[in-house]
Amino acid sequence: MLVSAILAVFFLLFAKLVYVQIFLHDKINEAVKRMVSCKNIEVSKRGDILDSRGKILASSIKKYTVFLDPKIIEDFDRVKSILSENGIKVKEKSLSGFKKTSYVPVAFNIDVDVVYKIKNEKLKGVGFESRYLRQYPESRLLAHILGITGSAGNGLEGIEKTCNEFLSGDNVMTTAIRDGRGRIIKDKFIDKTKICGRNVKLSIDRNVQFIAEQELRRAFEKYEAKKAVCIIQNPKTGKILAMVSLPDFNFSDKIKDLGVLRNSAISDIYEPGSTFKIVAAAAALELGKVKFTDSFYLENGKYKIAGHTIKDNHKIKGSASLSGIMEQSSNIGMIKIAQKLGSEDFYGYIRKFGFYSLAGIDLPGEAKGLLEDVKNWNALSLPTISFGQGIGVTGLQMINAFSAIANDGVLMKPSVIENIEKADTGAASTESAIFMHVMRTKEKTDNGMTESVFESKKIRRVVSVETARIVKKLLKNVVDFGTGRSAKILGYTVGGKTGTAQKVDPALKTYSTKYYTASFCGMVPAMEPEIVILVIIDEPKGSSYYG
Repeated sequence: MLVSAILAVFFLLFAKLVYVQIFLHDKINEAVKRMVSCKNIEVSKRGDILDSRGKILASSIKKYTVFLDPKIIEDFDRVKSILSENGIKVKEKSLSGFKKTSYVPVAFNIDVDVVYKIKNEKLKGVGFESRYLRQYPESRLLAHILGITGSAGNGLEGIEKTCNEFLSGDNVMTTAIRDGRGRIIKDKFIDKTKICGRNVKLSIDRNVQFIAEQELRRAFEKYEAKKAVCIIQNPKTGKILAMVSLPDFNFSDKIKDLGVLRNSAISDIYEPGSTFKIVAAAAALELGKVKFTDSFYLENGKYKIAGHTIKDNHKIKGSASLSGIMEQSSNIGMIKIAQKLGSEDFYGYIRKFGFYSLAGIDLPGEAKGLLEDVKNWNALSLPTISFGQGIGVTGLQMINAFSAIANDGVLMKPSVIENIEKADTGAASTESAIFMHVMRTKEKTDNGMTESVFESKKIRRVVSVETARIVKKLLKNVVDFGTGRSAKILGYTVGGKTGTAQKVDPALKTYSTKYYTASFCGMVPAMEPEIVILVIIDEPKGSSYYG
């Protein structure tokens, strides 16, 4: 009887063992894995944004949140003391003050060296959560170009948005093994310096940008302007060396007015005034409708068209040559040149110069501008558009048109990105996403990987080399003898054009005699330009509102 009972128990244990070992094997194995292993997501460090010389303009630094789990704290007084020594204050006087919670954050954005000091104390119930904090070491410099990131780290404006997929990188899942007390005893080796996004190198020169911002801010404040813009471009490549829009913002401040995030240089449309005169002049020269030596009667400063009287601010008696018309910025002279050109040809060249088209710069928010279809032009359209009223352009379009003249008639695609690099090596990155706004060519490297190479892109030839050189000569004369004499620079030749455009008064629905947009676009050296500079001051106060 006893033997039978023992055999029965043995048989039952054996059957149970077989059941557990064979039928429950997978289930138990998964349960054990869950108990002894834990998965962690290593968040990618966002790539840096650099200027053309490699100066860091935006970077991410790892910061920590320190939290307590009151349920497993053993020595609360020691925890409080150690945290206090490291600058972290815990308000609760005893463990009972935490009630039943198991997660109590007590400090945010703590540096890694402080975290290491606390970790070395091996305090039970003290935990750490890491996150990357975006920092901009140059304060508000390049605010609109760099843009901002959201709380989750994704780019919302500027290069941060355009290059978000490149900068973000990929998060990595890691697995760690724990002992019975939950302590990490084995961590899968991973080089955390490799978990990072790619660096983006800009064509922007930090030094040029600094000077542009400093000078524009001085004018912006002096004339109590509504807005101000400055763009500096290399006409041969289309690369932007500096771009400033005011008002701007400081990265460290809480942004209350979202309007300051708007990059006026590419997003705002304005009537350019006389800077636009290069379009009619260049088109008429290119088509042989006028010659450099032609003379035009300027109606003694008043010209009646379709029941309206057009006036010149700088009255010229008798006649003037094409150069004289540009030097003194005669609206009447430019109307007569445009009339020789005709509406269809004029419209065609406006479009060839890139107006009423997206230039395709690698920044978000670019505007197309405003231009009525030539089929809908009335008797005043050609005359007024010839001197830059009745058309809406962006600062980017205007400087790109001047750069086409500076570049011997070839229009280039504007860009602010030089290249995209690997964050850990500085080499050009392997492409992983479609980047719509940047011209890329692909080259095979020795290891078979594809690299992104950012190249300058020619859009089209607008006018011939000969025509471009004549227009450059006209612009040089404007600075040497005309309305642009204030732009002379000792030791350099300068070419450029002033613009003073009346703004439409929204209340009166007509052109205002109070509100103006003043601008100047110039190139240095005049005949072989290396840089083109545009400055726009919107609604300057006082009597000095001329471009």
